[in-house]
Amino acid sequence: MALRPEDGILAAWLAAGAPVTTSLGGPEVGESAIAGFVIIGSVIAAIVCLGTRPPDQPRVGLGETSGPPWILAGPLIGALGLVSSIGVDHLGLADDAILAGPMSLAAIAALVANPWLPVLDATLRRLLVLPFTLVAGSIFSGLAADLVEGLDPGSIAAGLGTSELTLVGFIFMLVLGGLAAFYAMLVVAPRQLADPEDAGVRWLLRFAVFLVASLTGIGWLTVIG
Repeated sequence: MALRPEDGILAAWLAAGAPVTTSLGGPEVGESAIAGFVIIGSVIAAIVCLGTRPPDQPRVGLGETSGPPWILAGPLIGALGLVSSIGVDHLGLADDAILAGPMSLAAIAALVANPWLPVLDATLRRLLVLPFTLVAGSIFSGLAADLVEGLDPGSIAAGLGTSELTLVGFIFMLVLGGLAAFYAMLVVAPRQLADPEDAGVRWLLRFAVFLVASLTGIGWLTVIG
């Protein structure tokens, strides 16, 4: 199946849900204990997924020769630490390392212990990583909206000078490149680890849906902001 339920949920969330819950847009928005607990909870669920594998799939732990899972897991572990630090900021804790560091270490430990941890159904593992992709999408949409907030489309259209067009093109490429990098690290990576059989060119269609939803949500966030 080219599109899965997660793709529809993520698209709907980015296009409409994330703009409503702008408190998840980044630590600069202000402290929110509820947002902090949601963020940390999504990270914990993703770590649980890292420590398991679907039935009849190769192990991911140390000593295995499978390269792609490790390639996917590396950036994901860094992203888990980054999202954890944002959750810590929302909780109002003074030191990000209080939880962000242990979360990253827990993710590494889950991968190392993967061969000896439980086997879970792929559908359940996909559900475990879904909250993390929703939270990460909210955070990125907020950051992207901040990037384009200062642009005035009317003024730019009236001027249409070389410098204005260059600025618009540069910011558009930053947002587009950021969305592509985000999608690879925080959507493709966890979902591929959750279900290794879910691969192929179908990700191009999924990214197209994600891109339209993200740009719609960023537009709403810019208006709201």
